[in-house]
Amino acid sequence: MPSRTLSLLYYTVMLVFTPVYSIIFALVFLLTVAFDRQRVILHHASRFWTRVIFFPTGWKMRVEGMEQIEKKPYVVIVNHQSMFDIPLMYRLPFNFKWVSKRAVYKWPIFGMVLWMHGDIAVERGAATSAKKMIGKAKQYLNAGTSVVIFPEGTRTDDGRMLPRFKEGAFLMAKTAGVGILPCVSEGTFSLNNCNTWKLKFPHTFTVKVLPPVSAERIAQTDLKTLTAEMYSLIRSEHEKLRPELYAK
Repeated sequence: MPSRTLSLLYYTVMLVFTPVYSIIFALVFLLTVAFDRQRVILHHASRFWTRVIFFPTGWKMRVEGMEQIEKKPYVVIVNHQSMFDIPLMYRLPFNFKWVSKRAVYKWPIFGMVLWMHGDIAVERGAATSAKKMIGKAKQYLNAGTSVVIFPEGTRTDDGRMLPRFKEGAFLMAKTAGVGILPCVSEGTFSLNNCNTWKLKFPHTFTVKVLPPVSAERIAQTDLKTLTAEMYSLIRSEHEKLRPELYAK
């Protein structure tokens, strides 16, 4: 079947499934919010939703390095290629909250899901909002729930990582006294190269989990050095996955 036809079929299924499932999601929220303060049940509901997103025949998921994950909360950092990075990261086997731009909360359905899920909103460029973000993230981390953030701050426009990381994620880890779990995402940008509506069939998505950075090392490393080291690490690993992008 041509990719144009498969793409149209995929979008049609998602347009039907997403609103219907959001109603089920809302019902789960109403039934569990009183006792499930970390929204663990809703997280499992989100994981089911993401499995449907990646269901199409010809799409493969490759996850590497899961054995390195310990049963402890992390600040999870990952490069940002497209909106598909969000469902892709639900392959991680633990409860977590997203740090998301406040503007996304205004989107139909998705904004409502973020609110019910208890994710963390931040206003770009606002110091007060960043302080509140770190405070809320610390509460989650102290309760054993991880936090996932894109330290680039926005998505790539050519598949390569942006030139630097912002410091917020690393300040968050220092403040909460937890480790960092670096991850690499690949395959979401090239799904349609972000410049056409047609999707690729077949296609492979990759999540590569890198060795965690301990809370002790984070505490001993100054913020700028830590930020630069984590950027170099993730960029180096992404370059191994897609060397042709960085040869330009």
